[in-house]
Amino acid sequence: MLEAERAALSEIEQFKRQTLRLVVTSWLRAVLVHKRTQARIKRLRERMTAEAQLRQARISCEMQALAGDIGEEASVLPALESAIARVTEELVGTSEVS
Repeated sequence: MLEAERAALSEIEQFKRQTLRLVVTSWLRAVLVHKRTQARIKRLRERMTAEAQLRQARISCEMQALAGDIGEEASVLPALESAIARVTEELVGTSEVS
């Protein structure tokens, strides 16, 4: 009977070690996945911010060109300024989301 108890306790200890090893392995994998995900998110945010800045620069150039084409007509400039402000607000909103 004593030998059977020792064998059973040994199996239990072995099972505990295996279970602990699985838990640790799973936890380490979760940490690795989390780090990779965070790095991907960071790269995506950086890319989106850069793209938003590029769009903002292009729009600014287009608006300057348009303003040059239109001239200094008083009736058009307020609408143009309003459009520039709206686009800038939209870009800022895009940048804040990222």
